[in-house]
Parts: sequence; C-alpha cells; structure tokens
Amino acid sequence: MSEHIHRSAFLDGNSGYDDAITDVRREAALLKTGALQNAIFNSANFSSIATDEKGVIQMFNVGAERMLGYAAADVLNKITPADISDPQEVIVRAKALSLELGTPITPGFEALVFKASRGIEDIYELTYFRKDGSRFPAVVSVTALRDAQDAIIGYLLIGTDNTARKQVEADQKQLDQRLRDQQFYTRSLIESNIDALMTTNPVRHHHRRQQADGGAHWLHARRIDRRAVQELLHRSGAGRGRVSNWC
Repeated sequence: MSEHIHRSAFLDGNSGYDDAITDVRREAALLKTGALQNAIFNSANFSSIATDEKGVIQMFNVGAERMLGYAAADVLNKITPADISDPQEVIVRAKALSLELGTPITPGFEALVFKASRGIEDIYELTYFRKDGSRFPAVVSVTALRDAQDAIIGYLLIGTDNTARKQVEADQKQLDQRLRDQQFYTRSLIESNIDALMTTNPVRHHHRRQQADGGAHWLHARRIDRRAVQELLHRSGAGRGRVSNWC
C-alpha cells in the first residue's frame, strides 16, 4: 500500500515537473515574442505600421512617428496607411495591378495590400506625406497577418526612408548630363572653328617638284598648324591630345 502511494506521488511529481517545464517554455516564448515586438516598436530606423483586416491602423511605432511626424495617438483607430500616401500614386498603382492581375482593384488601402492578401511578396516604392505636409519617398514591404486558421486579421507595412538613395541617383543623373553637355560643347566648338582655323591660322606650304611626261608639276600640300590645333583643344577643355595624324 505504501509502495503504491509512493509510486503515485512519484508520478504526480513527474507530471508537475513536466507542467513546470511547459510553463517555462511558454513563458520564454512569450518573452521572446514580447522582446521582438518591443524591438520592432522601439526601432527608429524604419516605420512599422500594423492595421486590422480593414486597414485601420492599430500599431504605429517610434520609427513611423519620427518619419511621418504623427504621434501614435493621432492615427490609431482613425486612419489607414492610404490616408498618408500620395493619392495619385495609389491610383496609378491600383490601375497597374488591375491590368497585371486581371481584376479590378479599388484605389485606396486595397491597392496597397492586394498582393500581400493573395500571398504574393510585395515590396514597392511609395511617397508618404508627413503631418506638416512635406513628403518623402519610401520603400514599403507588406505582409498579411493571419490567425491559426490562416484567416487574414491585419497587415504589417514596414517602410524605410528612400530620400538618400533618391538624392544620390539625382546627383549622378545631373553629373552625367553635365558631362554630356560638356562633350557636346567641346565637339561643337571644334567643328565650328576648324574651317576658320584652316584659313586664318598660319599654313605651311610644302612644294615638291615631280617629273611626269617630261613636264614639271608643283604639288602644294596644305597642312594645319598643329600648335594652333593644340591651342584650340586646350581652350575648349578637350585636353592635350596628340594631333600628329591631322594632315
């Protein structure tokens, strides 16, 4: 009898130990989830906007506040991400997706999350409006949030400020245009002055006497003064190239 009781107590002890292990693991998982949520919420490097299934904003992290100038209280349960996006870009996106996917898509929040709602990875460029009315380009990644039954319960839009990259692209484009303009100017300057150079700059006449059919012929070879060409190239910014083949 006492042996049975002892065994029962031992088994009950194991059961309690297993339950404790399960509780610890569950707590650890919750802590990890909470830590991840805190990391996302407190990150100032990217905007993280979570919505419900209808698009109404439910989470607006520190990065979103910094980038967009809104406090979370200004937007939670009040607006959708479409309300802070360039409306013309949203319209264009809706039309493009309608053609691409062969189904009508309404301009607005649906256009921002339609691909994600169909399980399609979606990353795109979008212009956001700040609270003060200014705007900035962003790269947005959209993910559908689903429950255990795979039903959509909301969306997560993670955005990064794309201003710096856009500025680099604009500066490079401007530099390329300046180089093209300089090349065009240089070429035009040389072409427009070459005829005048041949007639107004000093010309060396070289005479060679040749005998043919018993008669004397004088061949006159006019050569462009190389120093004059070098000077023109230098003034035009084309560099100091050799002109030994200019004859």
